[in-house]
Amino acid sequence: MNPAIGFVLLTHNNPDQILFLCEQLTKLFDNAPIVIHHDFSQCQVNVGLFPKNVSFVEDWLTTQWGSWGIVGGKLKALRRLYADHNPDWFVVLSAADFPIKPAQSILDDLYNGGFDAYLYHRQIERCDLPIPHEKGFGNENFVHPAWERLAFERYVAIGFGFYKLATRMKWRTKAFYLRQRFLIEKLTPFHGSVKCYAGDFWLTGNRATAEALIADSELNRSLIAHFMRRPVPDEGFTHTVLGNVPSLKISPDNKRFTDWAGQFNHPRTLTEADIPHLLSSSSHFARKFQFNREMLLRLSEQLSQTQLELDRQSA
Repeated sequence: MNPAIGFVLLTHNNPDQILFLCEQLTKLFDNAPIVIHHDFSQCQVNVGLFPKNVSFVEDWLTTQWGSWGIVGGKLKALRRLYADHNPDWFVVLSAADFPIKPAQSILDDLYNGGFDAYLYHRQIERCDLPIPHEKGFGNENFVHPAWERLAFERYVAIGFGFYKLATRMKWRTKAFYLRQRFLIEKLTPFHGSVKCYAGDFWLTGNRATAEALIADSELNRSLIAHFMRRPVPDEGFTHTVLGNVPSLKISPDNKRFTDWAGQFNHPRTLTEADIPHLLSSSSHFARKFQFNREMLLRLSEQLSQTQLELDRQSA
């Protein structure tokens, strides 16, 4: 029988936190398979300490913020997860994530939700709204109207950058872009029926979603070649692949709790004071947590107790 769920972890630091998360996922999800893509160039990890249901990608890639390695690492881990275990569902996590719903509640939502994937995504068209550089996109983040312009410049327009000079001279404009449709259709994959999609990186999907992502298709090859040359491909590649598969039903709710209020590049770090709010949300996982073993153990225990209560009610 195939596992109900498996996990892909993308990690590069904090080995104690990685191990702790794997131990808790193993406990809460009944030894579900976990495949880790870890960037060993940034931090060493003792793989012998991990539970037997955990494996590591051996031909790992170097990963940096905004680099293709993040996407390539996810694809490598996803291929291994499905070659070795073939779960019904998969969840992509970082070491700074943690479940905030009992395992059975998450599985019930996935099996009964009517969707193939849970991924915040939006179709990207030309947008000329000004980008709020100083304060970022705030709590709206990916749904901010002007975020579409950022995504259009990253993934669709034909850009010419002069970042080093602009940074040294303190210029706000660091590139200029050709936005003409005929150039885009000639120089990018976005012609005919192929559309660009982008959004938040974190994803939950079923087997059909995994197969679409790891397929060695002409479209996927062209999108890989395109996004490898583009900045921050992790917020566009997966969305574009899945958005161009008409048979997939994708929920824009990625089932992740994040707090972007007052933040610029990363969501706010969550603390113990947030836990009651997290547990009352409809999300499955929350991010980002600093490693606080005692706090996360208490959260894990609350999830176990909730699961016992649900089991008693259904008995």
